[in-house]
Amino acid sequence: MRQGWLYLVLASLFLGLGCHPQPKPVAVVVHVFRDLHSPYGFELDHRILEFQASNPRLSSGAPIVIKTFDDLDYDTALKAHFDSDLRVEVVILNAPADAAKNPAIAANLAHAVNICAAAKACPADVPAFVPSSATGDQAQAAQVFITTLAQYK
Repeated sequence: MRQGWLYLVLASLFLGLGCHPQPKPVAVVVHVFRDLHSPYGFELDHRILEFQASNPRLSSGAPIVIKTFDDLDYDTALKAHFDSDLRVEVVILNAPADAAKNPAIAANLAHAVNICAAAKACPADVPAFVPSSATGDQAQAAQVFITTLAQYK
């Protein structure tokens, strides 16, 4: 009789554990707008690769994936496309003066951080920010990326 109960308890335990698989978290893609041909482009490429290699995740466990926006020329996108048909979660400017080319970028420049150490461009000011249009998990993931760049030594 005891053996029967033991088998019943063990079978229930194994069946119970196997019936509730945890769903795999969906990756959060952070779209980054930057000048691929900037003097800091090569260093930023390295920082992005280092960030990805660190297996970054949100507190929910969702992995963070960085995708650089490269469909338009930097100046063209700044002047005519940003915040109309170009939606990104991170903006990295070559210089603060570039913000004057677009009112939406100029409005966000106040909360930009200087990532000159990550770009190996110090003492130049390399502003990076999460636009106010970014929301939810993408905004949170973008902030993780910006914070990592700002803390680079």
